[in-house]
Amino acid sequence: MKAFLQELAEEIYNNHADLSKVTVVFPNRRAALYFRKYLGELIVKPVFSPKLLTFEDFVSGLSPLRVPDKLELIYRLHQSYSTTIGMEAEPFDQFFMWGEMLLRDFDEADRYMIDAKMLFADLSNLKELDAGLDYLSEEQISFLKNFWQGFDSELSVNKKKFLDVWKKLYPLYRNFSEKLSVDGLAYEGRQHRSVAEELLTGKVKLPYHAAEVKRLWFAGFNALTKAEEKIISFAVEQGTATVRWDTDQYYVNDASQEAGEFFRAYRHHPVLAKTFSSDFPGNFRQNKNVNLLSASQPTGQVKALAQKLAEELKKGLIPEESVIILPDEKMLTPVLHSIAPVLEKFNVTMGFPFGSSPAYNLVELLVELRISAKQNYFNYQQVQSVLSHPYVVAAGVASVNAKMKEITRHNWVSVPKEFLASEVQLHAVIFSEAETITSYLQQVFQTLTSLSSLDGVDQEFIYRGTQLLNRLSVVWSTSLLKGTNNVSTLKSFLRLFRQYARGEKIPFAGEPLKGLQVMGVLESRNLDFKNVFILSLNEGVFPSAGNQGSYVPYSIRKTYGLPTPEHQGAIYAYLFYRALQRSENVHLFYNSEPDVLGQGEMSRYLQQLIYESGFTIKEQVLHNPAHPRPVTPIVVRKDENVLKSLARLNEGTIRSRGLSPSALNTYLECRLKFYFQYLARIREVRKVEEEIDPRILGNFLHRVMEGFYHQILEKKKSKTIEAGDFDFLEKRIDKLIDEAFIKEYYLDPHQEVMYDGQRVVVREVVKSFAKRIVEFDRQHVPFTIEALEQNAWMHNIKISHAPGFVVLGGTIDRIDKKANEVRVIDYKTGRDELDFKDVESLFLREGKRNKAAFQTLLYALLYKNNNATADLKIVPGLINRNNLFDDEFQFGLRMNKAYLADATPLFPEFESRLSTLLEEIFSPEEVFDQTTKEEACKICPFTGICYR
Repeated sequence: MKAFLQELAEEIYNNHADLSKVTVVFPNRRAALYFRKYLGELIVKPVFSPKLLTFEDFVSGLSPLRVPDKLELIYRLHQSYSTTIGMEAEPFDQFFMWGEMLLRDFDEADRYMIDAKMLFADLSNLKELDAGLDYLSEEQISFLKNFWQGFDSELSVNKKKFLDVWKKLYPLYRNFSEKLSVDGLAYEGRQHRSVAEELLTGKVKLPYHAAEVKRLWFAGFNALTKAEEKIISFAVEQGTATVRWDTDQYYVNDASQEAGEFFRAYRHHPVLAKTFSSDFPGNFRQNKNVNLLSASQPTGQVKALAQKLAEELKKGLIPEESVIILPDEKMLTPVLHSIAPVLEKFNVTMGFPFGSSPAYNLVELLVELRISAKQNYFNYQQVQSVLSHPYVVAAGVASVNAKMKEITRHNWVSVPKEFLASEVQLHAVIFSEAETITSYLQQVFQTLTSLSSLDGVDQEFIYRGTQLLNRLSVVWSTSLLKGTNNVSTLKSFLRLFRQYARGEKIPFAGEPLKGLQVMGVLESRNLDFKNVFILSLNEGVFPSAGNQGSYVPYSIRKTYGLPTPEHQGAIYAYLFYRALQRSENVHLFYNSEPDVLGQGEMSRYLQQLIYESGFTIKEQVLHNPAHPRPVTPIVVRKDENVLKSLARLNEGTIRSRGLSPSALNTYLECRLKFYFQYLARIREVRKVEEEIDPRILGNFLHRVMEGFYHQILEKKKSKTIEAGDFDFLEKRIDKLIDEAFIKEYYLDPHQEVMYDGQRVVVREVVKSFAKRIVEFDRQHVPFTIEALEQNAWMHNIKISHAPGFVVLGGTIDRIDKKANEVRVIDYKTGRDELDFKDVESLFLREGKRNKAAFQTLLYALLYKNNNATADLKIVPGLINRNNLFDDEFQFGLRMNKAYLADATPLFPEFESRLSTLLEEIFSPEEVFDQTTKEEACKICPFTGICYR
């Protein structure tokens, strides 16, 4: 079956002896490329090629006005907007998004040659509808009335805002158009309108003469704008042009088929009607092999495509006769990855979205890095994100790894800039100072071009990024990074960059006629392939949702003939049927799983094809059944290696201080967790902790209290604490808190500690805790400090299993003595309970167990067994949130709701039960299994292993 462009090439070749005098105008460049290929197959001797133009090129050749790029147009529109609106005008970065919308509305108004003054007229006074609109039909006036009658009553806030903007649109349109015209510029719609109007008035002449053999051809057009219609009609009426439509009787002759809507209208056009032949081709109903494949999720479609393509290649599919059409541009990357192993050659005609490239992501990260900068520091999150970027890694992977480890090891929430300075050139540029954001980014991208480790595709991304930054630097004011408005300026730039760059595409370089073609829907116009693969045939994708914003409401669009969703639906319907009409093998794919809102079902065009075309369609469903593995309980038996690990816990050396109260609490909570943490030594991934969790908060309090009493002991050379030791209390605590922050976050000790965000909260919490503790201590003087953060004491308990004894150890926060009473103090910043029922309850796995009381009693036991305690009362207790801020504060634990005056009588039972517990831990027959209390698993770091 011959392609449309092949038939056109034959017709033009047979009708023109001198091809160099012929001009052929197409909807897009891809059609011109294939036309040249077909024409070349007919030519047997050297000749000059006809002039092949897109419609935009054709119009540009007739107009003295130049069309700038989108960024310049929106920038100029913003200037006109500022002139029209005055002091209330938004800055350029905030204007850009709706500036795009305005530019699109103005462009459409001119393409469809609408009187902008009438389009943007304020008809809220319904009387105005009865005057001056006699050129509209009754139906059009009805549309206007339906819209504007809502403004006849009392106006809501939103309606007032709409009217305020609406009234300014025509003055803005006029100002913008006039300023562009003065500079010899225009947007495309304005240029088209200008040429159409000047052709009709005779100001512009077509460079062709009426002749029997017409030298101007318009080929493959469908939904013409009013300006296109006027220009083509004028050329036809003048006898200088021939029009060839790419149609099929299937959808043109059937009034129910929206795909033929525009052709049916042109058949009744006073001029264009005579350009149609009496009979339309009937290619669509020719025999076709149609396969319909549904898959869950877009990834499933891509996998099915690659599989189907591989099967067809084995059957003899010729890549040059095949096309993959992608209605959803986000599918491009996964499709390329999937077909690359199957095909040697393929050509991508659709542009790759710059917003999906690593270069775009790098600009975002770099600007966010600058936003995070405070004095001589960068925020760790932005630093880690930049260091993890593939381009930055490619510049020096060893340097990146070293920096990441240091940042994590030091828990640097704020990373010093001098630390990030590197011998790697790219790293040095990224973390250096810069005068302006644009020059900084340009310098980074300039450095990237010298990286030999980046391949051609990445260099293309970088080159395109450099182009965009160069354009932005023209319209972006030179705002200094060191300015007083630094952060807001950078945020404004980032907002502008995102809005501008997301709409940009990167063209792929390649051999355009070699291999299988991968293209978007619009690129497929006028092209015919034997084998057609179309993906993403779901509502909202094909046809697209058409959610481009507009200031012109639907009713007013309908009134004046501007494009509406129905208009777009008809265009996409034509593109769908046109892609299939001359094909032989059709493979259609859609997502069988709608989204959470139930949207995205099978495309209406697929439904039409199934129920109206009469084709025998082979339907397949790609189904990947899920086979969930049952979650089986994990049991670790004590083999030789496990027993060796247990023995290492029991060494009682500097490296291992024996079993701590925390370890025993973990075992009682979950035996398997104890195994993972203390025997298998599975560690959580270390990361910078910005959030101040209870552990870090506790660390700060411990350091402050230890430092407070260490300073007193060192100064006095005595362990006795007296009332005079608490002078200048607040100042000393503030200094200790600063020192704790410096130590925790490895800050520069020579610089003032800066508190912001959560640090302010933490400082105040620690300060209030420390002051309260010291105030109670002042009331308790005189007393003697026996130990601070003591971790040298250990205690051996005999067991019947190897190695015959167990070493217990731990770090005791503070022990002090007054008269014959020794207090064993454990600082807690949480809400740990003081109460426990009895000693037995501290060893129970089921029910509520007081872990803090267990820990403190074990510390008291360690003290007793490492010191002479005859005639001494040992009082273990917690100082925590629950009791510290109580006006009737009393130190100690409560057993059966009574304060424990002396823990010594409890030690025999406590030690006996402790011995039983240790026998179980070291018994070779006992296993490490999961806890039955699944609520404890919610905060366990090993849930990823247990699947609880």
